[in-house]
Amino acid sequence: SELDILYQDLLIPVTQFFRDPKVFENLVETVFPALFYDRPVNELLRIWIAGCSTGEEAYSIVMCLHEYLGERAAAAKIQVFATDISEMAIAKARTGIYKKNEMTGLSDGRQKQFFISKDGGFQLNKSIRDSCVFAYHNFLKDPPFARIDLISCRNSLIYMEPNLQKKALTTFHYSLCDKGFLLLGKSETSSQAAD
Repeated sequence: SELDILYQDLLIPVTQFFRDPKVFENLVETVFPALFYDRPVNELLRIWIAGCSTGEEAYSIVMCLHEYLGERAAAAKIQVFATDISEMAIAKARTGIYKKNEMTGLSDGRQKQFFISKDGGFQLNKSIRDSCVFAYHNFLKDPPFARIDLISCRNSLIYMEPNLQKKALTTFHYSLCDKGFLLLGKSETSSQAAD
């Protein structure tokens, strides 16, 4: 049990809703239009959040998609695979329930639109939660997902040695569709796998 506690301390689960707002603005202005260009709204869009921690980023991306699609969101087929190596983080993410102090980064409008009060906190509404599948997954050794349109792996690679970064980036390259997108943290680069 002591080893598990140390392991959880080493994972550095720093996250929040809409962390680095400019990233989400760029998704809405650049990436989403490219993903939906010539794509019927009812064609499945597949997203992988690698290293999702307690789910805030996965849910933030789905909220952005709903805002971007507007009335078309109800017809859209969005499948988000949100994975992490922390079972505790995944368990929390699956509930979609967050305390008031974990709601940083959310506007009042988004809070009213996408959350309901529950158990002394706030829970994402069912339409947002149903888009996300949370699972334990180690992207360095477990089989990758395939035919992914957007992979977000922010602020995980910076904790890895160059050979592990290359292995992760090679996995992501395999997983992405030909016109897919890879979203990294602002201190990360794909230079380890430039080829």
